Order: sequence, then structure tokens, then C-alpha cells
Amino acid sequence: MIFVLISCEDKKITETELSEESLSSFVLRNYEESQLKWKLTAEEAKISDTTVIYNLKLVFFYENLQPSSTLKADSGYFVQKTNDLKAMGHIFVESSDSVNLWTEELNYSEEKQKIFTDKEVKYTKENETYMGRGLESDPELEHIVIKEEFSGKGDFE
Repeated sequence: MIFVLISCEDKKITETELSEESLSSFVLRNYEESQLKWKLTAEEAKISDTTVIYNLKLVFFYENLQPSSTLKADSGYFVQKTNDLKAMGHIFVESSDSVNLWTEELNYSEEKQKIFTDKEVKYTKENETYMGRGLESDPELEHIVIKEEFSGKGDFE
């Protein structure tokens, strides 16, 4: 009886290992009505329902196919069912109009078309620098809301 249980456990582990694929040079594009919305690239990906990605780059696009912003991170998770992303590590986002954002964790919700975090953030625009905890924004970094501990220098609304 004990032998049979161990044998079943070994089989489960083997099935899990077989259901996960590992790729290098991972590329994924998201379209809405033939319009490219974003492109995700990663040096390595472990594919399953939730794909683990390493050294990722997520580029968001305007309707004219010009990049609106680029997110880079050490690693993250991509959920295929929802097209949501969680980026982790050293995260840097740069918009096409030179807004820069740094944080250690950032989420993207496809349904809400928002990026957000509850971690510390810093962002710059021209000669202005702002810091705080928690952020919500559109991917283009045009409408940024810092939730807590807001500080900075520059003109702000």
C-alpha cells in the first residue's frame, strides 16, 4: 500500500514537469480588432496557465502603432486567461513623452487598462520628481495617481 502511494506521487510530479514548457526568446503580442495593443518579450519563459517570465520587456502601443511606453523588469508572471501581468524586481517604465517610473512590483490589468502597485514608487517628468507609496495609472503614464506618502518637487495638480 505504501509503495502504491509513493508511485502515484512520483507520477503526479512527472505529469507536472511534463505540462510545463520552457522557452528562450519568448514573444507574445496582443491585438484588439487587428490593432496591436502591446508586445511582451522575455529572455526566458516557463509556460503554463500562469507563465513565469524573466528579463521582460512590455511595450504598449498607441493606435498609430507608435510605442506609448515601455516597461522593463527582472521577472514576472503572465496570466494567459486574463492577459494580466505582474512584474517584479527592478522595474523601470518610460513613456514616449519622457515620464520615467521606478518601483519593485507593478501589475497590469488588461480589463481595466491600468498599471498599479502598492509598493514605493518614484517618477520623474522633465525637472520634476515625485515619490510615494501605491500608484495607479494608464499604461502611457499620462494620468498618474500616487495613493500615499506623496512628496516631490515640481508643479502638480
